[in-house]
Amino acid sequence: MSSDPALLSWNGVRLFLICSLLTAMTNFPSGFSHTSVNTAVHKLNEYLNSSFTERYRPLDHEEVSLLKSGINSAWYLFQVLGAMCSPFLCDNYGRKVAFALSIAFMTIAGAMQMLASFTPYSEVLIAGRLIAAVFSPLSDAALILYLQEISPASLRGTMSSLYSTGYSTMCLLGMLLGHESLLGHSLSVLLFVPVIPGILSTAFILWMPDTPKFLLLIKKDKIAALKSLRFFQGSLPDQVLLIDSMEQHQKDIINEEEEDGTSVMHIVTTPHLRKAMLLSVAAAILTLPFYPILQSSTFFFTDMGVDMKTSQMASSLMMVVLTASSICSTLIIDKVPRRILLLTCGSCTVLFLSIFAIAEQMHQQVIAMGACFGFVMTYGIGVGPVIWSIPPELSPQANRSMMFCLVYSIHSILVVITNFSTIPLFMSIGAFSFVFLFAIPSAFALVYLLICLPETSGREIHVILNELKGIVDEKEPNTDIITSIA
Repeated sequence: MSSDPALLSWNGVRLFLICSLLTAMTNFPSGFSHTSVNTAVHKLNEYLNSSFTERYRPLDHEEVSLLKSGINSAWYLFQVLGAMCSPFLCDNYGRKVAFALSIAFMTIAGAMQMLASFTPYSEVLIAGRLIAAVFSPLSDAALILYLQEISPASLRGTMSSLYSTGYSTMCLLGMLLGHESLLGHSLSVLLFVPVIPGILSTAFILWMPDTPKFLLLIKKDKIAALKSLRFFQGSLPDQVLLIDSMEQHQKDIINEEEEDGTSVMHIVTTPHLRKAMLLSVAAAILTLPFYPILQSSTFFFTDMGVDMKTSQMASSLMMVVLTASSICSTLIIDKVPRRILLLTCGSCTVLFLSIFAIAEQMHQQVIAMGACFGFVMTYGIGVGPVIWSIPPELSPQANRSMMFCLVYSIHSILVVITNFSTIPLFMSIGAFSFVFLFAIPSAFALVYLLICLPETSGREIHVILNELKGIVDEKEPNTDIITSIA
């Protein structure tokens, strides 16, 4: 009998609901805050202007835009700092402690922003946002490790894809609630919304156990690991044997590899880990166009000559399309090879970016907007849900946190550079800026992924690592109880 819960069984549904709750708790502070404030943009502009007017002088439109752009760029820049601290907390104190700490501090940061909105001190609001930015990658890292380490190999793709689905859903929720007819009439109310869910989320995380793999392989507590496995997957046959087999397999990996450490230098100097990092960064490059489209699609449409009302409606509909496509991805991701899904959808995103650029230059507004919808749809189906599962799936247990956070840091730096460059280049050369900044680098990344990326869907971690090392197993083991959540 297999120890893997089927997705449509009670235990599988229960695991799915737990993973959905975890991804909602993680993505609500960042996803909701990004889009709700962007929708109620005039309220934020009014607050920033009144803050400076009361203490210094009024800001003109360009100065407000520059200040907002700086705040948005600083978010990603401060994420680098948080990402580099995340492996220490995740590996030494556990995924649970890192998760609870990150959500608690992001809740405190949300409260700071809400309180600042009652005062003329916009610096407090900005400080609260930057604190949230520091702890955001810690919550993301803890979430990805939870989704990977509490799921059996047969459901690992489905559960990991919830990270992207949760983000798009929270962004859509923020965009809807940010409309003035709902909560957008008050900046203070919008900023307060994440606080109560944050308190409840922290309490839930403190109640649930750490991941089975951390408890077994790092803490060496087999009893706690078995209890954790049963908490997340339910009581199933052969779980005691599974725990014993995981422990023995980890000993074999350590004996074979003699890992020297978990530092960045160790990843850079170890050939198969360096290759895993380069593959993960190449996959992350495919996500870069998503961020300026998410944050500035209304600006792009209006700059093309589309009226404001239509532009805002199109931006809202794109979030609906993103959420729907992310949900579709969750349903198919373990049925389609992830390598094929990523390469196919990644190629489509490059194609749609090129169509967007050509149509904008030819003043074909409808075609250009349609290309943006096509980009968002293919991104939601096969790029966003896949890329953040790649770093953990290409890494052994000892390097998993560091690998994820290193790739996350590099990705955040790239987002800062491209985000800061997109609007000035768009105003200068139009949508061809997307070709130079995104389509061409993505095309090179896809070629590298096509040549070097191994298939990870339904395969055990040690088999994938052997392929990265150039070791070809004559006969791959079937997914069974021996390594079903490796």
